[in-house]
Amino acid sequence: MQSEFVNALFAWVAAHPGWMSFFIFASAAAESLTIVGVIIPGALVMFSLGALIGLGHLEFWSAYWWSALGAVVGDAISFWIGRVFHQGVRRVWPFTKHPEMITRSEEFFRKHGGKGVLFGRFFGPVRGTIPTVAGMMDMSWRDFMIANVVSAILWSPAYLVPGMVFGASLDIASRVAGRLVVLILIVAVVLWATTWLVKHLVRLFQAHAADWAPRFYAWSQGRRFIGPISASLLDPAKGEARGLVALAAILLGGVVLLGLSLGAAGQQLPSGLDLSLYHFFQELRTPWADALMVFTAELGDYPVTLPVSLVVFGWLIWRRNHSAAWHWLAALGFGMVTNLLFKGLLPVSSPAEVWRGVVGYSFPSSHATFSTLVFGFLAVLIAREISLARRWIVYLAAALMIVPIAFARLYLGIHWLTDTLAGLCLGLIWVAALGLAYNHHTTVTVDWRRLLAVSVIALLATDLLHVGVNFRADLQRHQPQTTEQILSRAAWWEQDWRRLPQQRRDFGGQRRQDFVLQWVSTRKELEQRLREAGWQPAPAADVKSMLLWLSPQVQLRELPVLPQTHEGSEDDLTLVRYSDDPDKRWLLRFWDVGARLGEGGSPIWVGSVSQQKLEPRMRLFTFAVDDPQTRAPADLLAPAWRGLQTRVVKGANPNERITLIAD
Repeated sequence: MQSEFVNALFAWVAAHPGWMSFFIFASAAAESLTIVGVIIPGALVMFSLGALIGLGHLEFWSAYWWSALGAVVGDAISFWIGRVFHQGVRRVWPFTKHPEMITRSEEFFRKHGGKGVLFGRFFGPVRGTIPTVAGMMDMSWRDFMIANVVSAILWSPAYLVPGMVFGASLDIASRVAGRLVVLILIVAVVLWATTWLVKHLVRLFQAHAADWAPRFYAWSQGRRFIGPISASLLDPAKGEARGLVALAAILLGGVVLLGLSLGAAGQQLPSGLDLSLYHFFQELRTPWADALMVFTAELGDYPVTLPVSLVVFGWLIWRRNHSAAWHWLAALGFGMVTNLLFKGLLPVSSPAEVWRGVVGYSFPSSHATFSTLVFGFLAVLIAREISLARRWIVYLAAALMIVPIAFARLYLGIHWLTDTLAGLCLGLIWVAALGLAYNHHTTVTVDWRRLLAVSVIALLATDLLHVGVNFRADLQRHQPQTTEQILSRAAWWEQDWRRLPQQRRDFGGQRRQDFVLQWVSTRKELEQRLREAGWQPAPAADVKSMLLWLSPQVQLRELPVLPQTHEGSEDDLTLVRYSDDPDKRWLLRFWDVGARLGEGGSPIWVGSVSQQKLEPRMRLFTFAVDDPQTRAPADLLAPAWRGLQTRVVKGANPNERITLIAD
């Protein structure tokens, strides 16, 4: 949150409250207008305003009342348009191209009457047209305005509060690490893009599948290679096995040929984009995110997906859904053959920082392929049994399993982007082919509710077992490698202290805080000395203590101390000392940066000192925030190093001094 653009935006918001009020009013009014509201992403604007409130850069009540007023005015104008022009509204774009927008709102209004104006503001499909339709149907001004005002008062917080929670979450994350904020935003964009893409692609194919499939079938007939394959997939009178085998051979052979051709042409993998993305994600690494990503990646590990696959296969056989079972087996078999074939043929090594001494190749990602096959074809089996209108939800659920697994493996550096995309594409093509064959050759229905229940139970059981046994080892295995510096005491004391970090660095090398201490000691001795000097372990950040952020009346002593990161690593030791002021406390953080005095000697800890103060926000949240303007008094730490050698030197920041401490 420290970029110049963001800081400039926040400064402008603080300096121009009047213009911000006008912007909020105008956005809410425009979002409520009958035609403009169809185009303007009002929900996104309100969510963004809520995020600014959560970040503490916008006042809640001002935003609340201005947005509610804007919504009232916008809907009133839309109602007036309907009252004046009546059916003439249908002859205006975009209703000339999409008359169903008016028709849908008319049905909604007839069903709910005046309450339709109240509820319609919260119902997306009729949100932009219900006030106009109410006017077209001659609702009285009095009844409309009552419903309009009440709905606006309820609507404003309903759209602001989610953004406020998101903004407060970003604020908390930024206190841990700016890179955590960047990662949260990237994950949010990826999940949003996945949802949007799946929803629209499924609806697109549903709208045209009945036309496209026969056309493709007619076009392919008479063609030597494509014709027999399309006939086996799309013609119920012909068996699909031969066509599926041929298609699998073409897919596998095509990938091998592509890989070998790239190698022969001198196109080396990993590519420049692979390397850039790998290093970008390594810049985003934080311990909190590492734990979440390892947990997510383990959902796609073979100890999870294989047992789930076998349970589903066994259940289908037991239920005598033999066609579904054999198609399911075809999905699994393709994944197994892919793994065995490509790992030995295409020499693309995995990122070396993760695979320490593990032999094997990574192109294409077998985990991405197998996860796509398992969750993708499971979605095909379930979606076939439910209504067309709800099928996109099933495919979205599968995508929200597949995409996070692939993303987590990219983040952890297990695979290159090329590996992952190749694995996803290979799996998607095979799932699509199997889905066509299954839907055109199978007449027996599957009990989708029981299939879903069996799959979820198997997934939860195997994943919990796998996580319980392997999580710690996997988390350790996927830690970024660090290099150790061996320094002599004399050299460190005189000049090599400059080789150690002098400022806490965040994403992109941003400097967040000065390190004012370099202390040679074992952890046990360091902690003991500080405790004897009045410092104590900081309150840990757990679920119970973090819930106290939601209390407007809480003592600073009760609030947790969030960890902070330096180059992706959490502080190794955090201590706190309370002052006479109950709303302030001192924090002392130390990092082991891999520096040692001599081979096997004591570590050189780098440390920072900061003061935190209590900051209530909107009478809803209470945070403990660092005060960058307050410097530690000289006698705050001196008792801790009494009897030790000390030297004060001038660091990179001319306004700060670094104290060197050793026996």
